[in-house]
Amino acid sequence: MSQPDRSALEARNRLVAMFVLLCILDTTLVMMARDRWAIGRILLTIVVMYFVIQGRKWAKWLLIGICTLVAVLLMTMILVSSKLSTVLVLGSLILVLMSAIIPMYMVSSKDLNRYFSWKRQNYSQ
Repeated sequence: MSQPDRSALEARNRLVAMFVLLCILDTTLVMMARDRWAIGRILLTIVVMYFVIQGRKWAKWLLIGICTLVAVLLMTMILVSSKLSTVLVLGSLILVLMSAIIPMYMVSSKDLNRYFSWKRQNYSQ
């Protein structure tokens, strides 16, 4: 396969769009909460996503782990802390939802997995 088919490219574009939206929301919430340490996590996630788009399996599983950990920690923070503003709670809930959707999409999309296979095949050549 010299080029990925259109549906594989569309699946990749959907993943990138979801990820960009996740990063924008995450960065906005981090700035609102003034949580400077989370900037490092966001940057790490961006680097890992770059390798995911390159088709690296280790990066795919690492990103799934990061998204899962973020979702669990955010839900814990929401349930435990009563000092959060309504905007931060709502934004965090949206972030939890997106952090759950992205890994499910990465695992379940046949078109996206076809794109990853194509990237790995071209990388090895």
